Amino acid sequence: MNNPFRIGLVNQYDQNWIAGTEYFKNLILGVSSLSHENRNAFEIYFITSKSIDNSLLNVVEPYLKKIFFTEEIIGSQTFLKNIKRKIATIFFKRPYYIYENFFKKFAFDFIYPYFSPGDDDISKKSAALIFDFQHKYLPKYFSKKEIMIRNEYFRNIAKYASTVILSSKCAQRDFHEFFPYAASKTTVLPFRSVPSPKWFNVNPKDLQKKYSLPDKFFIVSNQFWQHKNHLAIFEAMNLLNKEGLRPIVVCTGHRQDYRRPGYYDEVLKTIRRYDLDEQIVLLGLVPKIDQIQLLRRSIAVIQPSLFEGWSTVVEETRCIGKPIILSDIPVHLEQNPPNCEYFDRNSTYSLAEVMAKWWNKLLPGPDFVQEAIGQENNKEEVRIFAKKFLDIAKKIH
Repeated sequence: MNNPFRIGLVNQYDQNWIAGTEYFKNLILGVSSLSHENRNAFEIYFITSKSIDNSLLNVVEPYLKKIFFTEEIIGSQTFLKNIKRKIATIFFKRPYYIYENFFKKFAFDFIYPYFSPGDDDISKKSAALIFDFQHKYLPKYFSKKEIMIRNEYFRNIAKYASTVILSSKCAQRDFHEFFPYAASKTTVLPFRSVPSPKWFNVNPKDLQKKYSLPDKFFIVSNQFWQHKNHLAIFEAMNLLNKEGLRPIVVCTGHRQDYRRPGYYDEVLKTIRRYDLDEQIVLLGLVPKIDQIQLLRRSIAVIQPSLFEGWSTVVEETRCIGKPIILSDIPVHLEQNPPNCEYFDRNSTYSLAEVMAKWWNKLLPGPDFVQEAIGQENNKEEVRIFAKKFLDIAKKIH
């Protein structure tokens, strides 16, 4: 009998970046949803920090062979290895060497996302991941130090990784432009969201009542980072108010932008300046199940971002069949969910026009017919996503 194919998934992302942890959740649930025959052919090991949200671990743990915590891996290193790791961290701006001995000990068949500038054997059975090149297009939202670190990190990926996975064709085109000598290393793997059955076993009206919301509202589910472009919505609402239309918008998501700590204060000032206090509801970060119920109850989602890798919000909206208003950035055009309408990201008037049309046209959810269609389509989309991931892993091995 053949031994199971051992996959090591390495979560190196900041726990404040919710989309990063959602990515791993969707990947684990996606590959675990494949047929019984496929499922028994591999084992998934998850390497992550102890600071990870326990609610995420509770969801994915049943599908994992084992969880390894970074803190324990580092703690088991010898003094000499720790010195080597610190030097590598300073030189490469990422702690690549943390896992070298660990990976050799457990003999994973595929390690992702990871690359090693110090060990060809590990590099040959691993793949690096790049979501996007936002800092190249919106440098004003990054410090000079962060731009330098990102540029060096991506250069090292281009140089040392044997395979580079990009989340979109847009990101792949960017990679080819910036690193033409490494273009042959790339492959595109857009992720899909995997809905929990629990999402559809809750009455979203109960969550509407829990948060004291009106029956009819748009929803925006983005962290309050500058490039998420919340201010465009507020400016569009100001235009609509002048025409006598007063839509309600509910916002969920982290309120802290680590790049610009004062940004949320600017959000509040803009709301007050346009006299939108009774129309904007700022809920902050809410439990995932609550967020999904609010998506279902809303009349539509608004995703106004100026830049995205592969938008989690768009994928969640797709699998529940919810209408969505999208900025016309290239990756949104590539994602192209059903029931969507695009607006010119450089025109507040364009956004206001779509909001007005949909506010007058749409009713509160859930729309059970569209949800059923979304769920049915999602099964095949997730299967394709998971199968392609395994094909990439086995090809590298």
